[in-house]
Amino acid sequence: MVRYNFPKYELELDIPEDVYFPAEDTFFMIDTLELKGDNRLVYEIGGGSGIISIIFAQRYKKTRFVITDISITAAKMIQSNCVKNKVTSQIDVLCTDKLNAIHHLSPDAIIWNPPYLPVDSETQQLSITEQLQLTGGEKGYEAAYSIIKCLQKSRVRTSLHIIFSSIAWEKNQLKYFEDCGIKSEIIGELKLFFEKLYLVKLVFGDYNE
Repeated sequence: MVRYNFPKYELELDIPEDVYFPAEDTFFMIDTLELKGDNRLVYEIGGGSGIISIIFAQRYKKTRFVITDISITAAKMIQSNCVKNKVTSQIDVLCTDKLNAIHHLSPDAIIWNPPYLPVDSETQQLSITEQLQLTGGEKGYEAAYSIIKCLQKSRVRTSLHIIFSSIAWEKNQLKYFEDCGIKSEIIGELKLFFEKLYLVKLVFGDYNE
């Protein structure tokens, strides 16, 4: 385990080797997304080190956050990092796969930087932990779409803020969401050397517009 400083955010985190390390997509989410001031409850799926919700908790003092992560190592470390950064009163941590342990969905917003690389011969050479952190299915977006379909089926009134990559996703997929009755918009783009990242907002039940 190594302790890292993030001076831009005045943040210090302990991050084990087997927990996803904050990268360009992480900071893209942090720097681009603005939550509504009246959001009282926000879920974050796959929190990793906890950096996104910890920073948002510091920004939005009246908002509570629930972070989920399938890794017990990550869940314990998120709790520790919350203590270190004095946001324990705003953040709860659940060790679960995505939203599986939450039976009554009632968040004002959900945020997720999901794994989005497609499974191919190259990613299959990665360790199991790395595959869980980086690959989102055969096409790259199956994991993300499974949550989207779950939220639509549950008829929950919320918004999902999620990152997609041009490696496995195209803008014309917005029409798919609209055809499913889900309002969608791209609220940010980040051009990298080998891909473009999109921060997409999906609105379920006409809530949080």
